Amino acid sequence: MLKIKVPATSANLGPGYDSFGLALNLFNEYIFNLDDSKSELSVQIINDNNLNLHLKDEDNLILNTVKYLDDLYPDKIKTSNLEIKALLNYPINRGLGSSANAIIGTVVGLNKLFDLNLTSDEILKAALHLEGHPDNIVPTLSGGFTISKVENETILYEKFTISNDFKILLLIPDFAIKTIDARQVLNNHIEINHASQNIANASLLSAGLIQGDLSLIKKGSHDYIHQSKRLSINKKLEKLFTGLKDKLSCPYFLSGSGSTIIFISNKEFSQEKEIINKTADKYEIVNYLIETKVNNKGIIIKEDGD
Repeated sequence: MLKIKVPATSANLGPGYDSFGLALNLFNEYIFNLDDSKSELSVQIINDNNLNLHLKDEDNLILNTVKYLDDLYPDKIKTSNLEIKALLNYPINRGLGSSANAIIGTVVGLNKLFDLNLTSDEILKAALHLEGHPDNIVPTLSGGFTISKVENETILYEKFTISNDFKILLLIPDFAIKTIDARQVLNNHIEINHASQNIANASLLSAGLIQGDLSLIKKGSHDYIHQSKRLSINKKLEKLFTGLKDKLSCPYFLSGSGSTIIFISNKEFSQEKEIINKTADKYEIVNYLIETKVNNKGIIIKEDGD
């Protein structure tokens, strides 16, 4: 039996559209087992409410990843007696990298279980084929704060270890925003002044995360490309996000394509939580808050006997 804990991630972080990612100390767990008494592949997903999650085959990224790797390595992978159980600790379609989580967790699990001997770059290449963009898959595997891009079908990235002094608060609403819907509202053309502002802000934000300087993160937190358009998908979420602007001193962003909002601070969130809850109640947004930190290590693999 093989167990893998895979971190949630927050992508974009405002101006870092499709390139910035941050791994969090919030994990889904994947259990892999080969049972010779079974004659077919079994995939079970238990959601954060401890209920079986039933997905269509085309939406089941664990199943799709197994099929993709089985096609690539038919002489090495045997799925007829393979059992995979996923234990989810946060809801899907909330902007916390659940698709990258499932893909990376499955690739790493099969790589270990069937001795595929894939390197980190090869794991990322397989995951990119299934995910389509690198911002979540890179920190899911490596941990920390990552900056990544795709060039000639290859992911180029750098990982930075982030100070443990930073504290993370996640506001997770009770409604989903699918990435495909969030991408459809974006423009294909960007004004040059918006592009230059985003470059400057992304640079400031990166410097702040790397140097542990919260004031720099806040200076670089505004996005001119995607965030406002994605917030417009849900008017209540848009009002909440805008309504917090003059009430909080800490920087915050839409996590991925939403609906989660991520807050970063260097102190406890006691006052902030009260303000956030009151504002969410004002706009009738049912949610829950999770306090966590950055995960600098990436995935955790445990085999029998560990």
